[in-house]
Amino acid sequence: MDKNRLNEERVELLSQINSLFDFPLILLSIVWLILIILDFVYGLSPLLQTASTVIWGIFIADFFIELYIAPDKKVYLKGNWLIALSLFVPALRIFSLFRGFRVIKATSFIRSFNLVRVLSSFNRSIRTVRTAMKQRGLEYVLLLTALITSIGAAGMYSFESPGLSSYGDAFWWTAMIMTTIGSDYWPKTVEGRALTFLLSVYAFAIFGYITAALASLLVGKEKETSSKEITELRQEVQRLSSEISRLSEREKNNFK
Repeated sequence: MDKNRLNEERVELLSQINSLFDFPLILLSIVWLILIILDFVYGLSPLLQTASTVIWGIFIADFFIELYIAPDKKVYLKGNWLIALSLFVPALRIFSLFRGFRVIKATSFIRSFNLVRVLSSFNRSIRTVRTAMKQRGLEYVLLLTALITSIGAAGMYSFESPGLSSYGDAFWWTAMIMTTIGSDYWPKTVEGRALTFLLSVYAFAIFGYITAALASLLVGKEKETSSKEITELRQEVQRLSSEISRLSEREKNNFK
């Protein structure tokens, strides 16, 4: 079998695997993102931590299966390096087993580690929404923005507590950033400022599209309403014209 034929079969097999496991992986991704938010805000119980580890293992298995089947490993890794990073980051938790790392946890290292987790979660959110929604319309952007806002708020609460005293406050603050309105509070930590910058860039890039899409939707509804009114008016004019014609014919017959 020649190389081109083999590559075609690998691509077809990879497509079939993606089609088969897309829906289960979407559900697991949603659970994974929820667990990340809970971990940042409240911490995970042993049971939830086990569930998170199991899901992480499934993602790793899926990644290496796709890597093994992919006809060009370098191209696949180049296109999915963020996914590989998001799968590698949880492995750093192993260092918490060592006594020396407990001292490091009191430093900014743990915040930097969590910042990487937040960014990798953004990547997982994008991939989840892209897979779940085939069309890249307003619904896609709104759902993705809601996920990024929720995860970003968890990250900001982790970095800026007690400046942001609760997840609700952090969510409100992040939502204000996402709407480009802003807030009086300014992050104190380096990680919080970095995350704020990235959220602001996303908001700047996407908020104009959301505003334009909503305006287009409203204008479209207004045009639809106007068109409906014009159609009804035309029908009413035709009815009146028919009635006038009928009365005219009756008058002519009476005159005769």
